[in-house]
Amino acid sequence: MRRLLWAFPLAVFLLNPNLACGVAQPEFHYGATEMRAAVEGDWTFTFTSADGSSTQVTLHLAQAPAPIASRLRGHGGHLIRSAEACGTRTLIKGAEACIDLTEMPLAVTYEAGDPSFAAPEARLSGNFTVYGLEFTGGTLRLGLEPLGSVELEVDLNADGSVRATRGPSVTVTVTVGRL
Repeated sequence: MRRLLWAFPLAVFLLNPNLACGVAQPEFHYGATEMRAAVEGDWTFTFTSADGSSTQVTLHLAQAPAPIASRLRGHGGHLIRSAEACGTRTLIKGAEACIDLTEMPLAVTYEAGDPSFAAPEARLSGNFTVYGLEFTGGTLRLGLEPLGSVELEVDLNADGSVRATRGPSVTVTVTVGRL
């Protein structure tokens, strides 16, 4: 009888190790290729302030090379699933909820337009985040120092078309030109 009690857990482990070892990792149905297709290319932004003056700039967005991506590891899963060990705690009762997301750090470079975006002290940064296991769209976040530390958010569909834009105290018009 004792041998039979050991046989059941062993059979479960051999048939499905994930069941015996814990929860299976989620299966994402997209990768870097789909995300790059939606976000990479030249983007022209027109910023209109409350007084009606406009600033236009064309920026090139591309997946960041490994050195930039490795410096941003602290921001989440990127395209490599993070270890499940974290050094954080909460002093209120947590919700114990998980959100499946993928973050792609972006290299943002000046192409044309307002020269303040090309100045050596101008800091341009970005990332593209997709929430969920299916790729239906995501959020492009750009940090634009020449505009006074403005963070611009652009919600994209999976085909790269713009769904919505958000930016403090400016109206943003986006023209996407893929190269």
